[in-house]
Amino acid sequence: MPDISARLARLRRELEEHNRRYYDEAAPTVSDAEYDALFRELQTLEAAHPELITPDSPTQRVGGTPSDRFERVTHLEPMLSLEKINGADHPDEKEEPDREMRSRLQDENTLPLLRTFDATVRKYVGGNRFEYVMEPKVDGVSIGVHYRHGLLALGVTRGDGQTGDDITANLRTIRSIPLSLNLKNPPALLEVRGEAYIATNDFEKLNARMEAAGEKPFPNARNATAGALKQLDPKLVARRPIRAVFYAVGACEGIEFGTHAETLKSLADFGLPTQQKWWLCQDIEEVLERYRDEVVCHYDEDHDLRRKLPYEIDGIVIKVNRIADWRRIPMKARAPGYAIVHKPIPWITPAETVLKAITVQVGRTGVLTPVAELEPVFVQGSTVSRATLHNEDEIRRKRIHIGDTVVVRKAGMVIPEVVGVVKSNQSSAVEEFDLFVHVGGKCPACGGTIAKEKFSGSEKEEVAWRCQNIAGCPAQKTRRIEYFAQRKALDIESLGGIVAEKLVERGLVDEPLGLFDLDIERLGKLNLGTGDEPRMFGEKNAAKVIEALKRARTLPLNRWILALAIPEIGEETARDLARFHDSMEQIAQSVAVRDVVELDRLNREALRVSPDTDANKSKPKEERDAMRIQCKELRREADSLGARLLASGFAKSGAGVKSHPRDAVVTVGPVAAKATLAWFESDVGRKVLSTLGTLGIAPQSQREKAAKDSSFAGKTFVLTGSLSSMTRGKASEEIRARGGDVTGAVTKKTDYVIAGENPGSKLDDANALGVPLLDEQQFLALLGGNAGHEPRAPAQPDLF
Repeated sequence: MPDISARLARLRRELEEHNRRYYDEAAPTVSDAEYDALFRELQTLEAAHPELITPDSPTQRVGGTPSDRFERVTHLEPMLSLEKINGADHPDEKEEPDREMRSRLQDENTLPLLRTFDATVRKYVGGNRFEYVMEPKVDGVSIGVHYRHGLLALGVTRGDGQTGDDITANLRTIRSIPLSLNLKNPPALLEVRGEAYIATNDFEKLNARMEAAGEKPFPNARNATAGALKQLDPKLVARRPIRAVFYAVGACEGIEFGTHAETLKSLADFGLPTQQKWWLCQDIEEVLERYRDEVVCHYDEDHDLRRKLPYEIDGIVIKVNRIADWRRIPMKARAPGYAIVHKPIPWITPAETVLKAITVQVGRTGVLTPVAELEPVFVQGSTVSRATLHNEDEIRRKRIHIGDTVVVRKAGMVIPEVVGVVKSNQSSAVEEFDLFVHVGGKCPACGGTIAKEKFSGSEKEEVAWRCQNIAGCPAQKTRRIEYFAQRKALDIESLGGIVAEKLVERGLVDEPLGLFDLDIERLGKLNLGTGDEPRMFGEKNAAKVIEALKRARTLPLNRWILALAIPEIGEETARDLARFHDSMEQIAQSVAVRDVVELDRLNREALRVSPDTDANKSKPKEERDAMRIQCKELRREADSLGARLLASGFAKSGAGVKSHPRDAVVTVGPVAAKATLAWFESDVGRKVLSTLGTLGIAPQSQREKAAKDSSFAGKTFVLTGSLSSMTRGKASEEIRARGGDVTGAVTKKTDYVIAGENPGSKLDDANALGVPLLDEQQFLALLGGNAGHEPRAPAQPDLF
C-alpha cells in the first residue's frame, strides 16, 4: 500500500505540473499521448483503491451529478469593479484616426487622465511619488476561488458584487486552476480573484468545430466562456477549452500581503496562473513611459500589447502598489479609489457597415428609442448587428439616414452605438429623420399616442418621445416586470426578459404585482415558444419563481422602491429614501421630499429675478430695485427651508451652507424628488399602494430598526478579520439594517472597528487613530440589543 500511495502522489504531482506548463506557460514538455497515458494510469490505480482518492486529484475535476440550480453565495468581501476612464474622442468621430492622430490623441487626452489619477492618490495619501502596478485587463468572466488550508473549497461568480453563484463544480473542470496550492503551510483561507477565459487560438478552433458541425459560432470568446460556466452539468463545461488567470486576493485568514506586486508574485509561487505581462512602476512617469512603449507602440503596431498575449484584453489596470495606502483613498460608488482601468484610444477602433433599417424600441418608462439594424460587422471583440441611435435629435445631428455607411463602436467598451456617417456616402437629397413620421405617430408596441413631455415647471420639451399608454402598452409592461425581477431589485430567480414578455403576451400578468397571483401549475404551463413549436416553462422553474416571490415579500424597503421602477430612482436614491421613511405611504406624503422640490423652485426663481445676473444688469434701476427685494424674500424662504432640511438630516452642510442654508446639499436631488412625488400621485402609483395593501405586503423599514438600535443608527463601522458566526457581508447587512454604515477604510470619523480573527492592518489604523474596537462577542451583543459589553479601548502606541 505505501508503494501505491507514493505512486499515486507522484502521478498527481506530475499531471498538475503538466497542466501548469500547458495552460499557464503554453510550454508543454510531454505529448498529448504521454499525458493521456499518465492520466489513465492514475484512473486505474484510483479505481482499484478508491479509499486513496483525494479531492485534489486531477481525476476529480469532472464528475458528479448535474446540479438543478446554482446556490447563491455572499462574498466575504465585495467583488468590486474598477472605474473606467477613457480619453476624449477626436474632433471628427466620423472617420477613424490615423496613426499620427492616434499618437497625438493618446498624449493629449489619455496621459493627463493618468496624471489626474496620480494627483488624487497624492492628495489623500501624501507624498510626491508612488509605486504603481500596471497590468492588462483580461476580457473574461470574473471569478473568485476559495482555498481552505490549501485545497480548492469554493468557486463563485462576481454576481452583483455582494452575492454570486456557486460554480465550484464547474471551476474544478478547468485544468489551469490547481486543486491544491503549492504551499507547505497553507493559510486557513485564501480567496483568489481573476478571470475565466478562452484563449484566442482555442476560441478559433472551437468556432471552426462548431461551424463544421453546422452549429452557430460564438460571437466572441467571453460569451463562450460565460455560457459554459452557466452550464448545470460540469461534464459539459469540461468540453470547453476554458482557462483562468488570477490577479488579486479577497478574503484571507492566516496570510497577508504588503504590496500588489508581492501578491502577484506570491500567487504565481503558489501554482496559480497569473498575468504573463505586468509592470511595477516606480512613479507615474514610468507608468506613462511604459504605456507609450509597451502598451501602445505608435511607432510599431506589431508590438501592440494585444498581439503579445494569448487572450483578449479590454483595457489596462493601473493600481497603487502599497496595500496599506488603499484604505486611505476614498471609495467611489461601486469601485475602489486605488485603481482605475483605461482603454487606450488606439484600441477604441470603430468599424464601418451599412445601416439597413431603423426600428424603435419601447422602454419601461415609455421612451421610444431608435435602434440601427446593421449589416453584421465585427467591432471590438464581437459581431454587432444592432446598435443604439439614442434619440431623434442625435440622428439629425449626425445626419444619419437609412442606407448610409455608418461608423459603429462600443460605448464604454460594451454598448454598440452609431457614432457617425462616412461622409462620401451621404445624400443631401434625403430628408431629416422624423421619429413621429417613422412610426406613423403611434407607439410601435401598442398603437397608443406618443408625445414629447415638457420638463417640470418649464415650457421646454424633452428630447424623447414617449408612449402615453402607460397602463396598456405591452412593451412597457414587459420592461417593468423584467426590471421588477432583476437581481438588485427583488431577485426573482428564473424570471428574465423572455418569460416576462410571454407572461404579458399570454395574459397571465398585466403588471409586476400581478406576479403574486401566479401559482406553480399555471406558471409551469407557460409556453415560451410558439403554437407550432411549444416550449413550456416547466414546474421546476415555476417553483423557483414562486419561492423567490415568497422571499420578496420580506425584502427591505429600499429593494422595493427600486423594483417599482420609479423614474429617476436608482439604487443609491432608493437606499436614501428608505433611510428616512418607514413605508411607501410615508414617502408618498414626505415633507422632506416636498421641501427639496420647493427649495429648488425658490432657488431657481431667486436666480431668475436676481438683479446681478447678466440678463438683468441692463434693466432700469427701478426694476432692478424691485427685483432685489423679491430676490431677498425668495432667498429668505429658501434659507428657512434649507435650515429645516439640515435639522431633519435630509441635507448636509457644504461650501457656504453655514451662512446660506439654501445651499445645503440635499440627500435626494430635486429631479429625483419631483419624479418620486409625481409617481406616487399618479394613477399607477396610487394603484400600486392599494395593491400592496391587498396583498398584505409591507416592505420592512430599516429606519424602524435604526430607531430601536441607537448603538448603530448614524454610526460608521469598519470590519476586519473573519467572524465565526456570520460572513462579513452578512454583518454589513445587519449593520445597515439598523441604520449604521459600513466603510472599507478607518478614519477619524469611524465610530467602531469590529475585529474578528486574524485582523489586518485596519486594526493598526484603529489603534493609531484611537477608534474604539469591538470583538465578535461585543458585536453580537450589540446586534441583540445588549449594550452591556463595552468596546475595547484602542491599544496604546509603542513610544519606544
